Amino acid sequence: MKTITVSVKEDHLESLAKTRPMTALAELIWNALDAESTEVRVDFVENELEGVEQLRITDNGNGLYYEDALIVFQNLGGSWKRSGMRTHQHRRMLHGKYGKGRFRAFSLGNRVRWHSVYEEAGSTYEYEIRGHAAKLGEFSVTDARGCPRKKPGMQVQIQDVPENISLLRGGKARQEVTDIFALYLRQYPGIRIVYDGVPIDPANAEEQASEYDLGELVLENGERIGAHLTVIEWSMPGKRGVYLCDEDGFMLHNALPRLHFRGFSYTAYLKSAHIAVLDREGLLVMSELHPDLRQLLDAARTRLREHFALREAERAQDVLDQWRAQGLYPYKGAPQDESEANERRIFEIYATHLNQIFPDFAQSSHSTRRLLLTLMQELVHVEPTRVAHVLDTLLDFPEEKEDAVQHLIQS
Repeated sequence: MKTITVSVKEDHLESLAKTRPMTALAELIWNALDAESTEVRVDFVENELEGVEQLRITDNGNGLYYEDALIVFQNLGGSWKRSGMRTHQHRRMLHGKYGKGRFRAFSLGNRVRWHSVYEEAGSTYEYEIRGHAAKLGEFSVTDARGCPRKKPGMQVQIQDVPENISLLRGGKARQEVTDIFALYLRQYPGIRIVYDGVPIDPANAEEQASEYDLGELVLENGERIGAHLTVIEWSMPGKRGVYLCDEDGFMLHNALPRLHFRGFSYTAYLKSAHIAVLDREGLLVMSELHPDLRQLLDAARTRLREHFALREAERAQDVLDQWRAQGLYPYKGAPQDESEANERRIFEIYATHLNQIFPDFAQSSHSTRRLLLTLMQELVHVEPTRVAHVLDTLLDFPEEKEDAVQHLIQS
């Protein structure tokens, strides 16, 4: 049994140990992926009263070599990962570079145990490292011993967990894990993450993915940077936000969690090498208060508005085509003149908006929808501005659509 003492100020270790729980848990999953794992399992072990008494993160990676453990657990910021940007075996992109993940584990519980199985010179060995939140800078390490029947991998066991650990369970937590690892799992589809018994599978929840090059941005200090935006639309409601990422797509901070686009569930990943620089300086939490981040987020917001305006138009056209095929579209043949053409455009704006945000209409019977669409057609023909008033009163009709209608009326 050996004792490792970390040579760094205690207040710095305490700040790492107070990381947001999901951030800390994600760090442990990233550590497993960086160790060449192809499967990572996160399990919440319950007691007889169905309360969580232990959190386990288990992987089938290479484990941590004994001699390496003696070095990396003693030196904060001395991670081997900083010397290369990819894993040795599978050449996957590396996430961790600063050796902070092991200390963030104490955000999830007071007692943490790392059980490593590794292979060296054709033989398999195992050992354990244990730490306690009361002594953050001190770890005990057992001697390595042979274990010929075991396969390499790492299991992190976290005990004496807080009562709010249950917030890491359920659908909302799984959605957050999906957001964090979506780009990585899209790039490496052979990797499997099982979270609380449920496989994380962004592909099945993904409706559409779009890529945008935001071009070259010139910062206030004259520096020129590049930025890229990945927009993933989800088939499940509730996912939205703009995440700041490094150039490889590793998520660093949720900058715009409340940027909504009606009718769409999405996650946008804003990627730039400059974001990684700002992260190292601890500036990401400033979000739009920092001029560089404000410029990046403004560019992302502009692109997202354009993206979802186009997507809404595509959806509207799909609905109109479906109505025509089903005999629900109340107009017949081609417009007789420009006035009728404008009337049809106004009707289509109203009707597709109603279909988009009013589920009872979209799911009603064929005869009900036909009646309502015909009545809307008659009202648009007689007094189109009245329709906007009704929709705005009942369904919060968007101002930009109302402006589009007014332009058509006046043209």
